[in-house]
Amino acid sequence: MKPEKQIEQKLEQLANVIGNRDSFVNDVMSRIKNSPVQPSKKTKRANIVLRIILMKNTLKFTAAAIILIGAFIFLTTNGTSIAWADVAEQLNLHEKYKCRQRAVRTEGIQIPTKDIYHWNLSLRRQEEEDGNIQIIDMRGKDAVTVELYPDQKKAIVTKLLGFGPKKDPDIIDMVKRFEQESTEKLGAKKQNGKVLHGFRHQPNEHNDFTVWVDPKTKLPVEIELKHIFDGQLRQTIFMDEFEFDFELPMSAFNTEVPEGYTIQTMVNDYRPVEPKQIIPEDIQKELSHTAYTIKKLPWTEQIQTIKHTDPLGTKAIVYMTGMQTNDDNVIVIVQGEYFDLNRMVWIPKQNVTLKTPGGIKLCTHPNGSIYAEYFLKSFTKANPEFNYQNLSEERFTRMIVMPGGTVMSLSANRKMSNEQLQELVESLVKIEPNP
Repeated sequence: MKPEKQIEQKLEQLANVIGNRDSFVNDVMSRIKNSPVQPSKKTKRANIVLRIILMKNTLKFTAAAIILIGAFIFLTTNGTSIAWADVAEQLNLHEKYKCRQRAVRTEGIQIPTKDIYHWNLSLRRQEEEDGNIQIIDMRGKDAVTVELYPDQKKAIVTKLLGFGPKKDPDIIDMVKRFEQESTEKLGAKKQNGKVLHGFRHQPNEHNDFTVWVDPKTKLPVEIELKHIFDGQLRQTIFMDEFEFDFELPMSAFNTEVPEGYTIQTMVNDYRPVEPKQIIPEDIQKELSHTAYTIKKLPWTEQIQTIKHTDPLGTKAIVYMTGMQTNDDNVIVIVQGEYFDLNRMVWIPKQNVTLKTPGGIKLCTHPNGSIYAEYFLKSFTKANPEFNYQNLSEERFTRMIVMPGGTVMSLSANRKMSNEQLQELVESLVKIEPNP
């Protein structure tokens, strides 16, 4: 059946339902008028309707035609004229961009609002609202970050040995990978005189994206990313003020510290290492925060400390102290450079399972069983003398939060009583550097 005939049949059915009710037509026209998206041009189908109404020339057909033409023109532009594939196609043409980024945390230390300039996914410059600047260069084998504090004429240079070359886990890069089928259209909204089309994508239970796009450029105007853990909103990241062709000289991304600044240099070694046994004093030499060792207890048969690449795949170096107990349990305590409350902002939301009189807290881990599996397997593989035969379904992980803010993890293959756990964490002692 020809399109003209199909439309004529639909028009006649609609006309019979509507009749001569002016109020119905007025309501439809009012909704179109007040919508943030206005029709810009007639469609082919709308022209067909016009031809039919000129031939029919009756009031009820006029009413039906108004509704159909409004639907063809208005609804076509209201949320269906732009597909996510169009947005992804445009984003793939842009690696260089600038935006403003705000992060709002429900708890913990708040992050300053910043303007971020991405030269590419391995090189960026961040300008915070308080005037501080960070430059991150991950193009080479050894990555470099430079933090500039102009009001203090101070710079912190961090060398990340073996960390690169690496690409930034960039939000825009994540957005590019949204799948058309799983991206929900949110319709349109009018903002600052501009109509934006919205999309929502939730790739997993922890991340919820909302993207508002300019239908003309098919590029993002606003992005909102919600981070969710244990069913609770922990952080929302807002990105706006996008520029996909910003003007900033390459010299702005130079990691050389300006003259007149005092420089503090830090080195983090991410180069893969073969697991090796170390003494406690070696840990304190390599960490910028307090390190701990553990006293031998009556129910621990052997204790060994090793230096190891993080089994979780972060490339970081961790220090694992493993214990074999007299009831054949294996316990592993882990510490590292990134084990502190300022970085592990999710810890305060965990349940506190134990608090010692001295103020040491034991908290749950959201993925404790999986975490324990990685560290138990890695430690016992490096130390075959530990009697580790089967991974137990009882395995668990607790995060140890020391009064000074240092964090460690404790993973055990089997259940432990609260009395054992308390005795164990109370046996942790600060490592004093060699004189």
